[in-house]
Amino acid sequence: MPGCPLLDNFREHILMTSMLKLKKLPYLLSGVGLSTLSLVASAGDWIISPAVTLEQTYTDNALLSNDDPESESVTVVSPSISAYREGARASLDFNYAPEYRYYWQDTEDDELVNFLRAEGDVELMEDHIFLDGWATADLTTITSSGGTGIGGLSGLDETTEVYTVGASPYFRSRLGNVSLFEARYTLDTVLYDDGDLDESVGQRVDLVLGSGPAFTSQIWEISAFANQVDYDSQDEDNEVSQVRAELAQQLTRQWALAFAAGYEDYDLVLNEDFDGSLWSVGIIYTPNIRTRLALGGGERAFGDDYYLDFSHSSRRTVWTANYSRDFTSARDELLRPTLFQRQDAFGNLIRDAVLESPPDVDREGGPAINAEYYELESFSTSFTFVASRTVFTLSASRDDRTYETATPDTQDIYAVARLSRDISQKTNAYLRLSRSDHEEEGLDYDEWVVALGGSYQLGPRTSLGARLARLDREGEIDTETYDENSFSIYFTSTF
Repeated sequence: MPGCPLLDNFREHILMTSMLKLKKLPYLLSGVGLSTLSLVASAGDWIISPAVTLEQTYTDNALLSNDDPESESVTVVSPSISAYREGARASLDFNYAPEYRYYWQDTEDDELVNFLRAEGDVELMEDHIFLDGWATADLTTITSSGGTGIGGLSGLDETTEVYTVGASPYFRSRLGNVSLFEARYTLDTVLYDDGDLDESVGQRVDLVLGSGPAFTSQIWEISAFANQVDYDSQDEDNEVSQVRAELAQQLTRQWALAFAAGYEDYDLVLNEDFDGSLWSVGIIYTPNIRTRLALGGGERAFGDDYYLDFSHSSRRTVWTANYSRDFTSARDELLRPTLFQRQDAFGNLIRDAVLESPPDVDREGGPAINAEYYELESFSTSFTFVASRTVFTLSASRDDRTYETATPDTQDIYAVARLSRDISQKTNAYLRLSRSDHEEEGLDYDEWVVALGGSYQLGPRTSLGARLARLDREGEIDTETYDENSFSIYFTSTF
């Protein structure tokens, strides 16, 4: 939980003065949050982008072995659909891209892998009663040290599909120009393809009372929530509750102060129960509409609390940086959608989210999948430069997870640079370089992945692409030291 979630609303105010496998795959409910995105689609218009991709990949180390590599040829068939609609009373963002993977040398079982991110919202009673909903399907590592090879097609069986689905009805009312009130109930579930993992159902109630348009130089909010998570294999539930008050006071046109105070209580299955006060003090600096800095610190019931939120943009560049500390769980992290982003770095609509923002299949260093809570210290930054025919992105992140029980503490550092250039109207080429560093008691490793690829537009709706990649991993133990080379060729057709 960030140090001061009110900051985003305050910025707007001072600048604007406002299936297992297919059977277990969650069905789409009406979804969450699209009304907050600055998308440019006309209200009521559908943007639908169906496509199919055929890929053939060769790898020289299918099982990521240190001393006995086995080659493999993998055929991947991936139909996909990306659909978006923003209407006056309902919105939908649906992105689904299942992959059927056929292993010719039987180094792994043939499988169907689902990638889904669906969100929607509907206004049930004008201005008062709403319903949000979402569903996701993704791959995650089972343990904190689990890894995969190039493109996610090789490696040992250390991943599982994770499915999340949720619905959130809420009531909203305006009390004149003085305040806004919202009451929300959220029900969600997390399921795994691996039956040995602990599935769960969560319920949460939120009450929020915030300032209305009558307040021009202050933004205030009083909120409370109670969250309960029931794990299948646990006799008791994780229960977390919090009461919080926040105030953002504008000092000048460019400067503001932010304050927060409250109380939180943790009644946990695998951790010791604890409770305590929370507070934070911070500054908000907005010298112009393109630059924003929010910085602050304080204390939470679990320890020190600091936050950073920075963004700067120009006509061709965007730079962001974020830092936060939180007391959270693997379940909470998995409920945060990361697939198929609908906006680019500049906030523009991505028409085909599946093809233009595919998942990062080289992701490493997720949390250990269990019911334990842990302290998560997270920093991320990204820089994007766009010219007429060139796009350059550079991003980095660091996640430190500190556990209280026998689960070992972990540190994951990840950095990636990608350069893409349109060589001609029909030809594009890219170079991608990534590095990850994982530190854990008894298991440290460094990994490099470099990929060179490109595509050629065969026709208005078809393209042919290829990728050559190499992975090098250096670990403390022999089984975590290996390398892999792969070559892929793929054909994509849109409809």
